[in-house]
Amino acid sequence: MTSRTIWVLGDQLNRDIGALGTADPSRDRVLLIESDALLSGQPYHRQRLHFVIASMRRFGGELAAAGFAVDHRSASTFGEGVAAHRKEYGDPIIATEPNGREMRSLLDRLGVEQVRSNQFLTHPDEFADWAGDRPRLRMEDFYRWQRRRLGYLMDGDEPAGGRWNYDAENRQPPPRSERPWPPPPLSRLDELDREVIAALPPTAVGADPVGWWATSRRAALNRLRHFVDR
Repeated sequence: MTSRTIWVLGDQLNRDIGALGTADPSRDRVLLIESDALLSGQPYHRQRLHFVIASMRRFGGELAAAGFAVDHRSASTFGEGVAAHRKEYGDPIIATEPNGREMRSLLDRLGVEQVRSNQFLTHPDEFADWAGDRPRLRMEDFYRWQRRRLGYLMDGDEPAGGRWNYDAENRQPPPRSERPWPPPPLSRLDELDREVIAALPPTAVGADPVGWWATSRRAALNRLRHFVDR
């Protein structure tokens, strides 16, 4: 029997991060909310909205196939969605700490417990500690601190290869070539995609998606392999 809910936001669709990293289908249900206010609040591009919504729905399907109880609902606002879920299932509701201050503040107001995010190499608190009272913030200083702290591209205390960067070389334009670049892979749009596209808000702008954007982990990994191999 599930005893708590994990609310997953649209930019947290990963089984290995935050609250989902330790989720157990026998204990945890998952909440996904499509907020009308968010989706129609700005003139977002139709392909962007399709990417987010279709990805959420496919991720919800993957979680359900893995044994999770999934409450995927549409609501006027996130607050209304949480209230409706809480009325049906109760507390506690937890979530991976959002990346934006506004969403973190919203979760606080809604009484949602936040689990520290590990989506990025550097947490905002770690960056704040590094920045401290520095008179200036330079990318080069931050970059070297990251390398030393994480051990990436390092030989002991020195940079691998003896150099911290190759900025001078990287400023050169790409070589002129007649080489034909392979076209990007496309995903075939299915019924789920068509339902999402048909329901996009009238505030959305731009052309409909044609399959450029991967909306599942499998499709994303296929694109990564295509990029590396080709």
